[in-house]
Amino acid sequence: KKENSDSARRDREGIAAGLRIEMSLQRRAARHLSTRAALSAPPSLAQLASEIEVSDVAPASAASIPASVRHDPVILSGDKDGGSPGAAIRAIGTSRRVFLLNDTLSPTEIDGLAFRLKRLASSDALNSVLVANPLEASENNGDMSLNRTCLPSFMDHDEIDDQSPFGNMFNPAIKNILQENWVQGLGVPSFHRGYDARKIYEDGLHKNPQRLELELMNPLIELTRATRGSYDDPTSSPSKVPLIAFPNGLVSDAGYAFMMGSYVLACQNSTFRILNPLRGLAFDPVGLSFMLPRIGQEFQQKSKDYATGCAFILALMGFEAGPEDLVSTGLATHYVGGPYKLNHLEHALSELDSHSAQKLRPLPKHLYNQEQNTKLDNVNKHYKNVAVGNLIQAVSEYDAAGRDEYGVYLHEMLDDSGLYVKDIDPSVTMPEERIQMYGNLQSDLVNWAATFGDVFAENSVEGMLDRLQSVAYRKAEMEGRSGDAVEDVRVAEQAQIFVTRMKQRSPLALRVMFELMKRGRVHTETIESCMEREKASQVRL
Repeated sequence: KKENSDSARRDREGIAAGLRIEMSLQRRAARHLSTRAALSAPPSLAQLASEIEVSDVAPASAASIPASVRHDPVILSGDKDGGSPGAAIRAIGTSRRVFLLNDTLSPTEIDGLAFRLKRLASSDALNSVLVANPLEASENNGDMSLNRTCLPSFMDHDEIDDQSPFGNMFNPAIKNILQENWVQGLGVPSFHRGYDARKIYEDGLHKNPQRLELELMNPLIELTRATRGSYDDPTSSPSKVPLIAFPNGLVSDAGYAFMMGSYVLACQNSTFRILNPLRGLAFDPVGLSFMLPRIGQEFQQKSKDYATGCAFILALMGFEAGPEDLVSTGLATHYVGGPYKLNHLEHALSELDSHSAQKLRPLPKHLYNQEQNTKLDNVNKHYKNVAVGNLIQAVSEYDAAGRDEYGVYLHEMLDDSGLYVKDIDPSVTMPEERIQMYGNLQSDLVNWAATFGDVFAENSVEGMLDRLQSVAYRKAEMEGRSGDAVEDVRVAEQAQIFVTRMKQRSPLALRVMFELMKRGRVHTETIESCMEREKASQVRL
């Protein structure tokens, strides 16, 4: 009897192992299906292809982020209470496009999207993961609730509206020009704000700290990790391809998790603002207490000298950073201009080679019992993801490293301006050839951080508020005078704006955020330790 039971057990294990191998082979085949091949595939294989990122060990939450079917675009319900997903994923050639259909996600969707992004980033059959919100239709005045089609923007061919400044059938280059000329009066969309805090409150999740931590805070941390990439995490599959964020609209609070990827492409509608203190909340656990005090350091920008001021203005005073501010501080890596550059980017990414196919030199044929030359493979490793980086540089107008790009490598060879090489022969280089387009980039955020440098040297929220009030009181004294007094009046007015916004926010939340940034800026801190502190404080608030 024992021998028979052991034999039956071995048979069951053999069958299970065979099924796992078969499923693995089918998944591998589905992953490499082209769009044309998938259209003619059997329904079962097409279904398997659409769910390739959800493995047999996937959490149940992974099913909350659907994959667009291969036969037709997904048409989703416009009713936000009708079970419509907040995000969807679609294959675009060798890239994957993540559509942020709503500007908030449920806790289940946050957890599911974190898992899906990790699996996508570790796939060598892709070249990138592009996260963006759908481009709004002009006739909707920026309201994207009616745009429920998961179709790449360069394939979206609606009829032209003669009354609108631009239609979907226009050439993308023309769209950029028209968007820049007609942006006045068009509503600016919301890219993402993480989760709906009011919905969390109405569902009573805040009453159970353990559930709140497990169901919301931990998924937010996982989403941040997935976006940043697990290149050095031995417990999960290493990330191979870059995640590209294209925020067309306002990013706030936990929505910043999507801007922690390899590339953040700011357009003319991109803004960032921290609104949680208005709700009595502090930082969501996405690492802002680590990132904000280190503004400008990654790209060695001038803003790093005023990082503390920039951090306090953003976190405590509700300042809305525009695209110039985002690029000047390194919160965004590139500036692309009009939002319809997304059309070019999607189309180009769909045609680039996958991670496994990106090679400088093809490997020689390896015959049986012959030693393989591993040196060529090592050479090819240096050229992974280079094509994606070159493409992003090509579609961008300037980047975060722009103004200091040459100064990093040629510091001793530059003149006093830091822009030009010393001892240039004027007969060889004409003056107009020496103009640096990056030199004219101005950031109000950095300028105000430099202006109020003494204020931000205070060691408490109350101290900063008192100093700002004393500056604001000088407006009456300076009004009507000429010369420098005009600038002093403007500074006093801005100080009053900061005072008003700080008084509108929760005092407890401001003190918590101040302390979080104070501890987070210590050089021994890591983003993981900062996220754990943010989670603990946010659960209590």
